[in-house]
Amino acid sequence: MHLTNSIAQAVLCLSVTVLPVVHGAIAIGNQIREGGTHFNVAWIEGLDPCTVDVAIAPESGRECNRNFRLDGTDYYLVGCTDPKTGYAQKPQRLRRVKDNSLYGNCAPVKKKEIDCKGNTHNVVKRYICG
Repeated sequence: MHLTNSIAQAVLCLSVTVLPVVHGAIAIGNQIREGGTHFNVAWIEGLDPCTVDVAIAPESGRECNRNFRLDGTDYYLVGCTDPKTGYAQKPQRLRRVKDNSLYGNCAPVKKKEIDCKGNTHNVVKRYICG
């Protein structure tokens, strides 16, 4: 009986312990539409960008200082060092809209085109933030 109580207490203790929340990286890239408008997009790294990417702005527009929402949180990119190019604006940081807190720094990645087989678009991954 004592062992059962000890196990129950350990399980209860673990279930109420608050562990630090680790956030995932956010990928930034381009949605390439055949015969349509191309968009700067974002998605949570590790998820399929072909189905979960969200538009930040048309590729011809600025991607920095534009709000976009992922998984219920609003974000914006800052510090674009090359704002005159639509698809490679070199964002430096990602911030949360709610409190202007830093989500993470952004770093370029080797350009990777993701084939969204049977979809209306492909996605090109360019940066990772977080």
